[in-house]
Amino acid sequence: MWIHVDFNGILGFSEEGEAGQDQRKKPWERIAETVMQDLVSSFEVVRSEIKRPGLEQIKPMLVARFGKIFFRGTPPFPEEACGDIVTETSLKQLTRLFYRNLPSSFVEDVTPRIIKEIGLSFEDEKDIYHVLLSDKSRPDVTILCKCSVIKADLRLKPYKVELHPVRRLVVDVSCLNKDLDMRLMLFNKRILTAISENEKNSISDLITSAVLDSNVKWGLRWPMGKASFGDRYGVVGMRHTITKTYKNSSMRLKARHADRFEFGIPHGEVTEEVELYFKGIISELHGQSLGTDSISDMVKDAVKMMWEHFLSCGNPVV
Repeated sequence: MWIHVDFNGILGFSEEGEAGQDQRKKPWERIAETVMQDLVSSFEVVRSEIKRPGLEQIKPMLVARFGKIFFRGTPPFPEEACGDIVTETSLKQLTRLFYRNLPSSFVEDVTPRIIKEIGLSFEDEKDIYHVLLSDKSRPDVTILCKCSVIKADLRLKPYKVELHPVRRLVVDVSCLNKDLDMRLMLFNKRILTAISENEKNSISDLITSAVLDSNVKWGLRWPMGKASFGDRYGVVGMRHTITKTYKNSSMRLKARHADRFEFGIPHGEVTEEVELYFKGIISELHGQSLGTDSISDMVKDAVKMMWEHFLSCGNPVV
């Protein structure tokens, strides 16, 4: 889903109505109302998946990311001939890309100012490698191994094995007259719970044989005689993240420096990112009948908070 928003409302709605009419709703109210139906229907699917027996534990997450939406392709008609219809109609026909790399000044500003304003406190800082593995027995699956760093040995130690998350809802909100846009996502985090000792050992041997080396590309190499591909599993990519986490009872914020690389792609990506995890809304979706007013109010409050605090960075995002 894509939502186009100007400073006053969605798709050209004005924030102020004409005399004698009800005042138009605020943009965050319009966004929340537009999102709610799809959020509810998507969470119904998630609920059914949680109840279904399987090899993994499904943990739903509702996340907001901040960045800039770019469009690829050429509109079917010239902008000067069609005015606003380009932004509302023809852009929907283009491929869009959500660019989540933020100016470092914005990420640095999160800690002293925004964190305090929205009532979060520091939780921890983690230095983690995420190693992406292919599985020859399941070619349609990507395995994600979270690894801590053993600095004394310059090696990795895997501590959690997950399947690549599955997105259930993606909403891109293009906010005109703001520095940044936002993306709202509902996805399933899938933690492997039924894994044999042989599988554990194969994954562990593959990862622990790698050596941290700042002199090589992406900072990770396999010694002579070792390979990044075993009999069953193979390394297809990696991420190195340094993440500071802040939280309160209903929300968690992660400010992250990420260095990503996937084999087959000539260039990696280094990004500065901010994400919000709305655990309070997920708990409410779990615990009540879907579509209740309390859930709708929580979504409106969350979007209002993001609209007021997270969409201005003071620098262009390119």
